[in-house]
Amino acid sequence: MTTVNFPNMFFAYGPQAPTAFSNGPTCIEVQGDWIVRCIQHTKENEWTSIHAMPAAEAEWRRVVMDLGSRSLIKKAKTSWYMGGNIPGKTIEPLNYSGGVQNYLKVITGVAERGYEGFRFSKCGAT
Repeated sequence: MTTVNFPNMFFAYGPQAPTAFSNGPTCIEVQGDWIVRCIQHTKENEWTSIHAMPAAEAEWRRVVMDLGSRSLIKKAKTSWYMGGNIPGKTIEPLNYSGGVQNYLKVITGVAERGYEGFRFSKCGAT
């Protein structure tokens, strides 16, 4: 729901989430609730920005790629599920295929561990 080098930017129902493999409103609700709690956490601690850390982003990509490699979706190389509909794009799984319940456990765990994989800062601080 975030990406490196774009502090304070959240995106729901996007890549590397269970988007195409789940009910849309369910996925949005899970992600929206997490984003709201994250923003509340940020405000309660008087931080002004949240930054995704490169190592955490790389680890999440590894998880998505690993799950995708265990499914038959990898055989659909020309499918938009793999980004194959965009000339020149790397062919790889674009969705988290571990299910909404597991996704919820992962993102809840990140929050419970103090937003592991993120760095917070105050305006003007690094």
